[in-house]
Amino acid sequence: MTHHDPVETPPATPAETEARPPHWKRNFAANFVDASFFSLALAFASMTTIVPLYIRALGGSTLLIGLVPSLVQTGFLLPPLFVAPFIARLGRKQPYILIATLGERVPWVLLAIATWLFGLQYPGALLVFAVISLAIFGLAGGITAPAWMDLVAHVTPLRMRGKLFGYSGAVGGLLGVFGGLAAERVLADYPFPINYSLCFAAASVCMALSYAGLVAIRETGRQAPAEVPTIGEYMRRLPALLSGDREFSAFLAARILSAFGLMGTGFVSLYAAAERGLPESLAGQFTAWMLGAQVVTTPILGMIGDRRGHKGALQFGLLCAGLAMVLALFSATPLSFSVVFALLGVINGIMFTTTLNLVVEFAQEENRVTYLGLHGTVVAPATMIAPLAGGWLAERAGFGVLFGAAAVCCAIAWAVLTLAVRDPRYRQTAPVASGQSAAAPKA
Repeated sequence: MTHHDPVETPPATPAETEARPPHWKRNFAANFVDASFFSLALAFASMTTIVPLYIRALGGSTLLIGLVPSLVQTGFLLPPLFVAPFIARLGRKQPYILIATLGERVPWVLLAIATWLFGLQYPGALLVFAVISLAIFGLAGGITAPAWMDLVAHVTPLRMRGKLFGYSGAVGGLLGVFGGLAAERVLADYPFPINYSLCFAAASVCMALSYAGLVAIRETGRQAPAEVPTIGEYMRRLPALLSGDREFSAFLAARILSAFGLMGTGFVSLYAAAERGLPESLAGQFTAWMLGAQVVTTPILGMIGDRRGHKGALQFGLLCAGLAMVLALFSATPLSFSVVFALLGVINGIMFTTTLNLVVEFAQEENRVTYLGLHGTVVAPATMIAPLAGGWLAERAGFGVLFGAAAVCCAIAWAVLTLAVRDPRYRQTAPVASGQSAAAPKA
């Protein structure tokens, strides 16, 4: 697709506003339950706080503590491109999702039981089991995600998707605050291994409620495609898709740059304690500011995205991330660092709300899974490398260089997104001309 100057996304026409998939209200509520309770589950089993402490309690090394989140993230981001040919062959996606996502949910049940029974007697064996279980959790998320987002896009009206992600993100953030506080009390009031077992049991209950939301979705009007390429043909079409859809390729470039723009976010609290002398106990306050900002801004930007397109929200988020990195360099008080974490909360909420919504709007329905797979797999290496690069810069050159480099990456990503990418909403709403859709070419 050739480049065009940026244009404003047209407002919804009455016909677009009235177009609603069957059972969309029921499906909106079901998806809301799924996303909200999934977020709450991960508050009881946080990859940032609880899982690292659990691994350390089992005798895991610092290296292993750092590798496990990367392993989970790799499992989530790399598989989509490779499972996309299989998913594209399916008519209804819900049956596949209900089976594949069990790999995201059953590991927490098994960890709760195994931790209770074997945490004291066999910590080494339990450590191996935990790492394998967490790897399965990430891998299952990766093979489920393209089909899940395609289902969400199919059963949710175009101009309601931002509300779905925005509201569920806000509720998930609020529930996450209370879930985190509850997990803190459980970890403090009960001895090892009962404390971690109870946390994983709570995560399992929330995962079950989330699964009930998926079961309640009614997927209608879907048929398997008449022409399905082989996996080899599918892979050979991908370079042509990227070269033929320059705006999507530019979007992927902006996403890769944004990953490096966020490489300093995990080191802000360390910088506040090590370089500015603030007490580590302020981490709870900073978390509250971050989640609070996410709760407030996510639904607002989701509603704006429904009306005007989601590109603007991502641009705003990149500006917030860059500003956070610059402000961190000059912060020395709890209040100033709280503002930094509030800005980081904004970009965290925006990444949840906007990125996948943008991806599905780039594609025609029949190519939606392909675009989702490409996005996940192309961005995955940068997402994995960026935190390692951030740690290397902080150690070798100092936090100033790290935060400065991250801010520059945010600025470049913002420029690419602004100058080279139109909001893909026009592909979904532009009038049909000469019998051809305004959406991207077929893969």
